Amino acid sequence: MKEIPVIDPRRDIVFKTIFGKQTEKANIARNSLISAFLGRQVSESYVINNELPIENVNEKSARLDLHCILADKTKVNVEMQLWRTADSLIDRLSYHASHLYVSQALRGKPFKDLKEVYVILISNTIVFPNRKEHFSNISYRFPDGESFGGKQHILVLELKKLENKCIIKPDDVEKWALFFNSATDPKQKEIMAEILEKEEGIKMAQSLLENITQDEKEQALVFLREKMITDYYAELAIVERTGLERGRSEGLEQGSHNAFIKTARSLKARNFSTEDILEITGLSEGEY
Repeated sequence: MKEIPVIDPRRDIVFKTIFGKQTEKANIARNSLISAFLGRQVSESYVINNELPIENVNEKSARLDLHCILADKTKVNVEMQLWRTADSLIDRLSYHASHLYVSQALRGKPFKDLKEVYVILISNTIVFPNRKEHFSNISYRFPDGESFGGKQHILVLELKKLENKCIIKPDDVEKWALFFNSATDPKQKEIMAEILEKEEGIKMAQSLLENITQDEKEQALVFLREKMITDYYAELAIVERTGLERGRSEGLEQGSHNAFIKTARSLKARNFSTEDILEITGLSEGEY
């Protein structure tokens, strides 16, 4: 296998490609990741509405979340945040936690039957600048620290706070932090080699990441989805800034189609077959 730069697993589309499928490797990696954050063994997790059809890229951004349900009906929503966002991360986390909690089927059942919900944020940006810890477990509590309810949890890992930090004996969450940071930090390769020998879940995630890196078709799908999302929000920002609501839907649809055509031409220049180009972009032969 030739040595080429690894795609950054902190890119949300790459993250979703690694953990969002119902394959054996993805299941092992996802269960291990969730287990580390929840602090208990998770042997089964099922992804809900996690596929992001390219043609539906202009739907609500929440579709990018890794939304899972565990064997005991616990709901878990995992988000990866690589870049700083203009929107409020804190409000978004609160919204997702509340939404997961109230979306449980409770008709005819007592409130005590409500299951725990977890919103996990793995952030490459600083979320809580006034706090030193890199991992925060947030829940409803009384002023003296006693838990109130204890069924809604927000867990935040700030990767930025671990950069250039020497961790002698990383805990389970820190091992995953090293995985996400190591793809772009060669200095951590030696530490990662030791972790990969002992941690099957991280080993599976690393294997899937390498598959994406080596597979040109998988790469093309990743970058196409990412580009379309970027283009969509760029156009949406222009619409909101200028107040031009008329023709918004048609304009976004045309912009998406143009993005497909540009991608198809780029793939053709890289000697992709016509069959692969049509499968990746969804275009018809002759459109590009």
